[in-house]
Amino acid sequence: MIEPAWGPFLFDTSAESWFARASTPYASRWWRAYLSLHSVHVSAITVVERVRGYAALSRNSDAQKRPRVEEARMNYLSSLGTVWPADTATAIVAGEIIALLPEPPTPPRRSHRGSESRSDRLARWRFDSIVAATALVTGMALIHRNPGDFEAIRGAIENSPDRFPHLGPLNLMRCGSVPGE
Repeated sequence: MIEPAWGPFLFDTSAESWFARASTPYASRWWRAYLSLHSVHVSAITVVERVRGYAALSRNSDAQKRPRVEEARMNYLSSLGTVWPADTATAIVAGEIIALLPEPPTPPRRSHRGSESRSDRLARWRFDSIVAATALVTGMALIHRNPGDFEAIRGAIENSPDRFPHLGPLNLMRCGSVPGE
């Protein structure tokens, strides 16, 4: 069970989005309690993914929906908390992770639009590697919603500790660990 007071945490893109939408009363209460104690910490990659998502949604929406998408995008950008850069240390650690796991450990995602393309899958995988590297470099626990990818990263790091000196383990927490979930 994750307690808000244990933070601050680094939020993966899917976790940050999930909490912002607060799909259950428990998640909503947890999110409010967390925000009363800490700002939201994300990797710069999370901002890239969210802005890309808003742009794709706007592009695929009809003209009447585009102003609402733009309003949501601006609300997101104006409420950003702490954004951790993809700096040199993060890039080095991400490169090590990608070298250990050059292929995504999980199958392509499926949606109403079909199966995820290879290039999209590799981009998602590399973004997840950079987010994990950000968590390692900052020493923050990473709250996420895609255990297959992040558990594979944690396992690779634990099997090759010499590649990640002085960084400690990748501390992962799933959104489902929120009290009452």
